[in-house]
Amino acid sequence: MLHRLIESMTDRFQDDSVGVLCATMLVNFTNWPESGDEAADFGDTELETLVDHFKPVLETFGIHVERIPDQWTVLKVLMYQEPQSLQKMSWFRVNRGHQQSCPDLLALVDLVLSFPASTAECERGFNTMKQVKTDCWSNLKSDTLSDLLIAQLSSPEIREYDPIKAWMLWHKDSVRSRKPDFMDCAKRVIAVESEESDEEV
Repeated sequence: MLHRLIESMTDRFQDDSVGVLCATMLVNFTNWPESGDEAADFGDTELETLVDHFKPVLETFGIHVERIPDQWTVLKVLMYQEPQSLQKMSWFRVNRGHQQSCPDLLALVDLVLSFPASTAECERGFNTMKQVKTDCWSNLKSDTLSDLLIAQLSSPEIREYDPIKAWMLWHKDSVRSRKPDFMDCAKRVIAVESEESDEEV
């Protein structure tokens, strides 16, 4: 059992000089060769690693993975024809200029660029889950817990939250009338807010 645990830990925290993490170096323009002559085989191995790793995800979203190697070759040729130095190039500009010629490759690049730089977001999620799923609420179903976490993590700050829209939706979707004068009150609140905003302007 201990041997299997060590193997799992080794696989999980593998050396960053090999594997998928190392293969992401090809999206950093500072790692590209200075001349096009040296770039003939640049990134081919890394690209193959990334395609193999993300193939199920890419195919799910309709990306033609078999076209990616050819598009990689085309993109390298196009990039070295650019008048601007590669060191100053950005993937935003590449996407804007070569989306038509290399759509599948650029989808893979976007996926790689979406890697989080740290685990801070995950840690915030776990901390929020501890606050939501307390001892008193330990029997929450997965769907309920997921909904509560989404509301907690995605909602704006309480000072910025405008409850009027939620009230309107709650009142409108009711099968039977909730409060006869609710809509009139809501309209008055909106009117007052609009008057205040006009005065500020």
